[in-house]
Amino acid sequence: MLTRTVIAAALIAAGIATIPSSAYAATARYTPERICGPGFHRVKDGHRAMKTPGGAVFGHVYLMYSKRAGKNCVAAVKTAYLGVRSVTGAYLEVRGGGKSQDQQKYRYYAETGHLDGSWKCVRYAGWTRDPDGRVEAWGGRQKWGNCLG
Repeated sequence: MLTRTVIAAALIAAGIATIPSSAYAATARYTPERICGPGFHRVKDGHRAMKTPGGAVFGHVYLMYSKRAGKNCVAAVKTAYLGVRSVTGAYLEVRGGGKSQDQQKYRYYAETGHLDGSWKCVRYAGWTRDPDGRVEAWGGRQKWGNCLG
């Protein structure tokens, strides 16, 4: 461990950048902002880890909002089993409005699409499973929130 730290410090001091791992590069490409699209931003109380019953984190779910468009979007981004197709889903519900759900065997993320939600309460969720479908990780908010647009 100390050797790696010394080598890393020497590389940084020399101005040599390290190449990120393919797993890091894959997750960096799939940010919730990129998934939901231009103008969407993370909202307060709009992030939850997708955890298994045992507490392992398989990814994160994000509630996103575009003030200009008045629309919400949910992105469920995997951090476990990247690049491997496994059931992954995202859910968004707008109080007095629509519902959107996306669930398939995805490699990196699921996304709900955009729903009108200006000045309306929302609830959201995201989930993913291991490739065998035996262990599910879930995250989200079951209560209504983010009601002020």
